[in-house]
Amino acid sequence: MSFNIYSKKIDKFKDHHVIEYSIEEKATYCNELTLNHKFSDKDHKKTYGKNILIGGTNGFLGSILLSSSAAIKTGSRYFIICTNKLHAETVPIFQNELVTSEYNKGVLKNLSDYRVVIIGPGLSNDSWSESIFLDLVDVISENSLSTKLVMDAGIFLYLSRNPFKYQNWVLTPHEGEAAMLLNRPPSWIHNNRIEAACLLQEKYSGVVVLKGLNTIIYDGTDIFTCSHGGHHMGMAGMGDALTGVMSSIMGLTKDNELKNAVLFAVGLHSLSADVIKSKRGPIGVLPSDVIEKMSELVNNFYHDS
Repeated sequence: MSFNIYSKKIDKFKDHHVIEYSIEEKATYCNELTLNHKFSDKDHKKTYGKNILIGGTNGFLGSILLSSSAAIKTGSRYFIICTNKLHAETVPIFQNELVTSEYNKGVLKNLSDYRVVIIGPGLSNDSWSESIFLDLVDVISENSLSTKLVMDAGIFLYLSRNPFKYQNWVLTPHEGEAAMLLNRPPSWIHNNRIEAACLLQEKYSGVVVLKGLNTIIYDGTDIFTCSHGGHHMGMAGMGDALTGVMSSIMGLTKDNELKNAVLFAVGLHSLSADVIKSKRGPIGVLPSDVIEKMSELVNNFYHDS
């Protein structure tokens, strides 16, 4: 099985190539990247490790449900939601296949048990959310963590106040969150998206995914812009769906394919929304609809190898 990514250089920004890419084959896209993964009939639910999401303060149950649903419908086979007591008891009512646990600091101490960790969906400006961030800082500062992280949503409030670097994470801010992380006006981010993505990567390290029209992905080497997506994706919860599919593709692929896994996940997410838009129009393209379409398309994009 393989995933293909098609690209072409369109510009330069300082010393970096700007590369437009698609996950649909196009005659004008001359370069091809491939993600490889081989399934086996001997595979079981933990063959590719466990993924976990940490988040979901009171009032944000939907965020963690969307992320986890996107994950298990695009490749994750063992997915855990670590959240507060109320949501840990509630989640299985909505999605029986999910494993839940109540958050405590010991979870972060054992993050090396997981292949990919999502932190942020459903976190907010409250003491419970802040405690998760502080616990994460402790673990990373002890240099005891090498797990791949996907950071999103509420975690950026705390990261902006206490910036630090971690090489093995993917940051997925929208323009408003990027403005907070860089302490710049949102209008500056909007007008300088490529530079903003570069500054975010320089300040926080890892892979930066600056969401929006022509979503930008930057890992410190090349700058990619996604040819799929548009304003029809401007619905609450769409970013939660992205973190979920990102974790699943990252979990299936090799550690040295992180950038390509992120590129494919962003492309799959945006293309799925485009397909829905083409069939029924730009209004009412819901994250839950996109999740179902991603599940369909990810199977279409599999190639036996």
